[in-house]
Amino acid sequence: MKRILSYFLCFCILCLGGFYLLSNGNQSQQSLQVQSNLNSQVAQSNGIQIITQMPVLRRGETGILALKCAPNVNCTIVCNYKISGLYYCATRNLVAGNDGSVFCTWKVNTQTDIGTYQIQITSGGARLVTSYIVQ
Repeated sequence: MKRILSYFLCFCILCLGGFYLLSNGNQSQQSLQVQSNLNSQVAQSNGIQIITQMPVLRRGETGILALKCAPNVNCTIVCNYKISGLYYCATRNLVAGNDGSVFCTWKVNTQTDIGTYQIQITSGGARLVTSYIVQ
C-alpha cells in the first residue's frame, strides 16, 4: 500500500508539473533545457535516480524532489540558494525507505534571488548534482 501511494503521489506531481510547464509558454524552452540536463545526469549516476523534481519554482513555492536510491541508506541533500547576493545552503539528511524511495520538500523563501541553483545529492558512494530555477 505504501508503494502504491508513493507512486501515485509522484504521478500527480509529474502531472501538475506538466500543467505548470504548459501554462508558462515563454518559460517552456528554459524548462525543457533543465529537464534534458536532468535526464543526462540521471544516466550518469550509478545509485541515485530522480523520480520527480520541479525544475522551475517561483518565490514562495514549495520544491519537490523524489529520489530512488539504495534501500535503507542515508541520503544527504544540499540545496544552494542566494538571498540579497549572499549564498546559503540547506542540508537535509534523510534515510531511504525499504524500497529505496526518498521524498524531500523545501519552501523557496520570498526573498530568494532569481537564478539557477544546484542541488547536490549523496547516497552511499553515489553522488548526483542537479539544478532548479527560481523565478
